Amino acid sequence: MNKERIVFVTDDFKNEENFYGFYVDFYNYKNFGDRIDVFGRDARLDTPLMSHIHLAKNKELVDKWRDITNINERTTIKGKPKDDYWLIYAYDTSNEEYLILAIIGPNAHNRGEWTSYYNTLYHDIVLPWINGKITYTEPDESEDI
Repeated sequence: MNKERIVFVTDDFKNEENFYGFYVDFYNYKNFGDRIDVFGRDARLDTPLMSHIHLAKNKELVDKWRDITNINERTTIKGKPKDDYWLIYAYDTSNEEYLILAIIGPNAHNRGEWTSYYNTLYHDIVLPWINGKITYTEPDESEDI
């Protein structure tokens, strides 16, 4: 059996509505391969050590994705930027740990709008976390108020 990987969250991520639900879904998806109705394509970003998961943030998209078995085909339609959301995370390969950073959107594919934010996350959060200069915790359900 593979070792379960720890999933940490940033303090900023805890400000997201239903952050604990996203945490549990992400944990189960990464550790047990659970199929999560609101999760779509999972891919690396151009920013080192960081990846993103497409998110279905409305019922219409959730219903559409529920019938798509290939997760790589679960993406938002170009021309519908209001449906375009991503969950951004980092992965520390040496410790085999995840850090959930943020949910971005709408219009998550707009590199002009989001690239500087990715770079800030990388320099201010991801690198210090990887280098052991910042620590984060696993959340507790009671924090999702």
